Amino acid sequence: MTVNVEFMGYVNRVREYDWGVVYDVAHNQQEKKDGQWRTVGRDYFSVVGPQGGTRFVENDLVNIKGTLKTKVFDKKDGSGKGVALNVSAKEMSKHGTERPAARPETQAPVADVWAEAAEITLDNAPF
Repeated sequence: MTVNVEFMGYVNRVREYDWGVVYDVAHNQQEKKDGQWRTVGRDYFSVVGPQGGTRFVENDLVNIKGTLKTKVFDKKDGSGKGVALNVSAKEMSKHGTERPAARPETQAPVADVWAEAAEITLDNAPF
């Protein structure tokens, strides 16, 4: 079974290989409470860009459509298991680097969010 995903997030890191490009992308989970949007968590994805597609740089806000695969792995530091969220992008487009006007608090450029993601384990994951 294929899991299709569509989301918007900020490019945090770009890794180029001879076979393609991998983007580390952070997506804010949002909730509307009492008429106000607030961030309630973050998802961190490794996104393989489509072949021959547009190249993106750090802090670009991008729209992504693709398929999701998860993988459980042993952390290198021996602290337990981790879960990787990998997306094979079918479509990627630049949304911009400014915060969206309709919901200005929904996305913010990411800085060092991967350090925060490294603290997530199977025991404390928000799912």
